Amino acid sequence: DPASLDSCSIGGNVAECAGGPRAVKYGVTKDYVCGLEAVLPSGQVIQLGGKLVKNVTGYDLIGLLIGSEGTLAIITKIILRLIPLPRVTIDLLVAFNEFQGAADTVSAIIKRQILPTSIEFMEQDSLLACEKYLKKELPLREAAAFLLIKLDGNRKEDVEALCETVGEVCFEHDAIDVLVADDRPTQEKLWEARRVIIEALKERSPVNHMEDIVVPRARINDFLRKIKKLQERYEYPIICFGHSGDGNVHVNILKEDYPEDKWKETIPKISGEIFDIALALGGQITGEHGVGATRSKYLKKAVGPKMLELFRGIKQLFDPNNILNPGKILPD
Repeated sequence: DPASLDSCSIGGNVAECAGGPRAVKYGVTKDYVCGLEAVLPSGQVIQLGGKLVKNVTGYDLIGLLIGSEGTLAIITKIILRLIPLPRVTIDLLVAFNEFQGAADTVSAIIKRQILPTSIEFMEQDSLLACEKYLKKELPLREAAAFLLIKLDGNRKEDVEALCETVGEVCFEHDAIDVLVADDRPTQEKLWEARRVIIEALKERSPVNHMEDIVVPRARINDFLRKIKKLQERYEYPIICFGHSGDGNVHVNILKEDYPEDKWKETIPKISGEIFDIALALGGQITGEHGVGATRSKYLKKAVGPKMLELFRGIKQLFDPNNILNPGKILPD
């Protein structure tokens, strides 16, 4: 369920092992791929897996190709596992006066053994950018931080009971208001704002840079505090949002009217510090967007020299002539 559902493709999702807002309960792309057809750099076509519920025959090459960003093979066919849609959904938009309450609420919900479909985080600047982009006023706009929580199930009374418990947890952690949406139009209004954040920030600043770090859920607040200190030091607006239910924070640095030469010089420094913060908190440099070209230079720091050596060996085995998506994932 990627937020980019209007523009992304199934093939791209598999190549990235994309996640999305519902990953906290339902997992990511790799959890739904049963089989693949792929073309190796040699031109040989291979068939992996199939319409099987389980299969442990040999090494998990399906898992290896998922998230490989087109560097090992070209995927030409995908067999997916489907699950039934839940009959009942309820969304909650929860407002807080500070990040701490929002971050603590996420951990508290999980500790209650409640598994929401989604727990999304937005800060005020992202919501206000969405308002301007959509040309409509959004609820609870005066708050500093927001959680957008989705609950689902097959029995209305069960989901309503979960909703009541989650609301209580939110107020226990200093929520200032909880808006409950149990009808489709109101739910779509809330999720529309979440889905257009990237476009809204591009409208505010056509040139921007996003990082896609992941940290343990319990360290989200520590991460956000350190990012705000980066903003003070470097003076660029840094706006965060993301999937707080699985610790995945999207960090957006906006160029706005700053000089181009300063921007090009500073962005690598900011990104490096963002990665250092994430790694120090037990996290990693990308949660779902992939390594690509821009993050490849940080891969050794992220995984260590031995793991990088193994990665290079896998690439050499599949693609000895380096013809598939060269320059991605592995640093030169």
